[in-house]
Amino acid sequence: MEVHVRNLHEGATEKQTKQYFKPILARLNIHVFHCQKPRNKGFANITIPDRALAQKFLALHGQIKPGREGFMLVKQKLFHHGKPVNCTQSNNAADDFILKSLERERKDKQLAGRRGLLASSATKRQPLQRSFSGHLSAIGSLDYEGNHLVVVDYYRIRGTCQMKFLRRSVLIEFFATRPSDPIRQMEISYNSIESLLVGTSAHPYVTFALAEAPRCFEKAAPVDDAVSQLFDRLALHPRKDNRNPPKRRRMTAIDATHQAIVGSCLCYSFQVEPGHIKIITSLQRLPGYPSVVPWRVGYAIKLPFTQQMTQLNTALSAERYQEFSFTVKFQLQRLAQNGYLPPYKVLQLMQAMKGTFADADQSILATALRRFSNQIPYAGPGVDATDLSPATLLELLVEAHDHLLRENEYSVDLTRPYEHLADIHKITVTPAGVYLYGPEPEVKNRVLRQYSAFTSHFLQVTFSDEDGEPIRYDRRSSLETIYAERFKKVLSGNLSICGRPYEVRLIHEPL
Repeated sequence: MEVHVRNLHEGATEKQTKQYFKPILARLNIHVFHCQKPRNKGFANITIPDRALAQKFLALHGQIKPGREGFMLVKQKLFHHGKPVNCTQSNNAADDFILKSLERERKDKQLAGRRGLLASSATKRQPLQRSFSGHLSAIGSLDYEGNHLVVVDYYRIRGTCQMKFLRRSVLIEFFATRPSDPIRQMEISYNSIESLLVGTSAHPYVTFALAEAPRCFEKAAPVDDAVSQLFDRLALHPRKDNRNPPKRRRMTAIDATHQAIVGSCLCYSFQVEPGHIKIITSLQRLPGYPSVVPWRVGYAIKLPFTQQMTQLNTALSAERYQEFSFTVKFQLQRLAQNGYLPPYKVLQLMQAMKGTFADADQSILATALRRFSNQIPYAGPGVDATDLSPATLLELLVEAHDHLLRENEYSVDLTRPYEHLADIHKITVTPAGVYLYGPEPEVKNRVLRQYSAFTSHFLQVTFSDEDGEPIRYDRRSSLETIYAERFKKVLSGNLSICGRPYEVRLIHEPL
């Protein structure tokens, strides 16, 4: 049986967590168990092979009802670094491979006890496999169906792919359906992985929940033309710039359909061979690799993401919500566009806010929404479905709003006493998407001083990479598509924020 433990100290390692539970389980005659504690997470999964002993543990330390009331009913309460520990039976069945390993460990200990020595093996460690074949099963976001964690499938790419775990990133290469088609690649940095969920051999799926959009590339198909290769060999004085041309070019997305969701849908699920699940899980012991969370994730189909965004943008422009200021609507669009919440949940939150904050100060409400966005938990194994329900989200927003009023942190607008400052909304344009930030106090330039009564009609636009850093030169990749198409299109076109069109213009900063 698998026991799910919550509210552990996030800084505790897997070894420290196992040492904490070892004497507790030993009192119940449980000497063989498996503990999985992801790094920097406040939960763990404990697998106990004997179901009767596991139920005995839950009878003493298990929590049936959620919250403080349920913890008070626990017979023998557990505390970890001063925090109450919540132990419940996991929704997922125990992994068959782990159960077999624990059974083997139990037999080895019995055999070692009879012989009076510990069994040891001196087998030579084999290099781990880092390349795995499979196919992309879903691109979307993590959400909940009832109490079960699911991947909302908004798009999937047909065909097989190769997943390679490199030193600092995962490189996914999609095989071309025709020999003349280019090879598409997607690179996921380990630093951008929020959760790496791995299924079982019966459910062999690997799911990446990301904090930022992946980098996409296109590699030209290999040329088999013998005449072209002959001319390349006969070139006596090739140009210096073409001696080592880039092998691939940076793209905004894998294809046109992926382009519409790549900036906000940050969950990618892959199906691999059943025998590769164990190997992928073992990679986490290597330095620099992300921690793996064994978790069976389901799949769900909802309204397409583009239609959800269309509904949200229509609502933000409708007269029904005209009592909300532009700054408040900016924060609401930011929740969906930056990937904090799905658009349909933002729409539900707007409907609930209409009655709750009917007479609220719009400046305070906008600041509360900014603080609220940083308090929204990421959907994942350590988060309960009720934490992201519309009622809980509204309660969290009300708490942030009341906290601002109690602390009197927004009694006076910081920009009012100073004529040279103005609150400016900001957007960041990356190869994958457009993200909203601010507003932040900025020193007025000549343009803002001339139109000081309309500062909310100006945006500060920044161009950067997905991690917020400038796009740097890469000798292996061409950035022509990003600069000549993606960024140039933004500079020569218009941006629509909350139904308000903006024209992007280059202005010298000292103005």
